Amino acid sequence: MSGTCEICHVREARYVCRLCGRRVCEEHFDKEKGLCVICSSSLCELCGVRLAVTYCPVCGRLVCYEDSVQVDNVRRVCRECYAKGLTKPSPENKDAYLSGAVRLAKRLIRVSSTKG
Repeated sequence: MSGTCEICHVREARYVCRLCGRRVCEEHFDKEKGLCVICSSSLCELCGVRLAVTYCPVCGRLVCYEDSVQVDNVRRVCRECYAKGLTKPSPENKDAYLSGAVRLAKRLIRVSSTKG
């Protein structure tokens, strides 16, 4: 494989992400999962297979489309919280909700800081 990493654009690309097809260097590849660091940090926390589309506003976990349920025009909750009848953040789970948002933001910042 030739060319440079599609994340850092500096090092030689040696691997291909099995989900998105990005050609990446060793530093930006998770060998255990066979994924680039962007896909690896964006996996659903329920199935661990598909990319997350949002985080659950109840428990704060990143969830994919298949493992979440649309509860209104804006929000999706994970299937586990939905099965328990939990569809909205409450004072008791406010920290989990904020934690999900913060963890997602940190992942995005960490991945974007590896570019260049």
